[in-house]
Amino acid sequence: MNDLALSDLPMLIVGERARAHWGFGSAANAGDCELWARADAAPSACRIAPGGAEAEAEPADGHAAFQWNTPAGHVTARIWVSGTSGALFVQANAGGPTTATPVGLVPVARPTSLLLLARAALIEPEDWLARIGAYHELRANVRDSDVSPPEQAAYERRAQEIAARAASVHRVSMRVPNETFFRGYTRDEIRLYDHDDLHRTTCYYDVPLYLKLKDEPELAYIPKSNFDRLAPEDRVRLVREECFAIALERVVIPAETLGVRYCAEDSYLYALHRICTDLATGWFRDFAIDMFPEAARIDTDFVDRFRAAVAAGRVRTRNNGPISPAVRAALAANLDRVANRQRLAGLPGAMPRVQAACSAAA
Repeated sequence: MNDLALSDLPMLIVGERARAHWGFGSAANAGDCELWARADAAPSACRIAPGGAEAEAEPADGHAAFQWNTPAGHVTARIWVSGTSGALFVQANAGGPTTATPVGLVPVARPTSLLLLARAALIEPEDWLARIGAYHELRANVRDSDVSPPEQAAYERRAQEIAARAASVHRVSMRVPNETFFRGYTRDEIRLYDHDDLHRTTCYYDVPLYLKLKDEPELAYIPKSNFDRLAPEDRVRLVREECFAIALERVVIPAETLGVRYCAEDSYLYALHRICTDLATGWFRDFAIDMFPEAARIDTDFVDRFRAAVAAGRVRTRNNGPISPAVRAALAANLDRVANRQRLAGLPGAMPRVQAACSAAA
């Protein structure tokens, strides 16, 4: 491809500038202009003439990225090859409303496209809290029935591309024995209590909801048909019960064992974030994402309930001896991983360098 002006390509405004155009989000956050453009050539062949402005090319999955600092403002442009999700969204929004940008009048992504783009990206952890808030603001104001067939096709391609990037994350099949599953998604050295016991101390009924949904009790797998038979409020409670156990196992118990300050609400939000990203897949993750505002409301003091169960002898540690230095180091390293993830996702409550502090104290 010969050098050409960005305005020669089919373009689309996405991101905060597009959200602000439709009255969503904050106009104060819409200063940068994020453009997508479609080019029917390999990304390496895209050489966009900056027209006197500074430009930098940055290779990325499926597109080439360019940045301009023009007198009229900052522009980030992603040049997508035909057939990728970005190019499909540009095509699906062709002929729509336009707005002024540093490179001229450009179509703005429709609210339906913004909704689909937000939804597809919610399995990724970066800036997750802000992005799920933006998604639910759009979801409350945009009808799924207004999505056009080209937008739906672009979304499905987008979801496939993002899922392919996430496929490198190690996952354990749920069609395995319970203990095998738990070992696969939580490091064994930080599991001071059996995961099932954490569920039993914080569940809503006489037994945890997930046990009522299993056709095969010895497996971690739950059929969706059983989930669908639950009352709507119990579906949300199922998510909360999983969050209680994860928050206890990964944050509360390690922090209390090491004498580190923590916030129960922040620990719970961390657990819900992990269910919505990489600790769950398929229909359960989708449900947690779409019910996030309701699932995020904690309606029971799960930490006090766990402490009461320990005090009453209804739950015991997996080993009765003192906590070894190796286990303490593992717990500290785990809390550092939690804090790093909280910072990446924009979650509150990140603890500073727990492992280093514990090593110094030792």
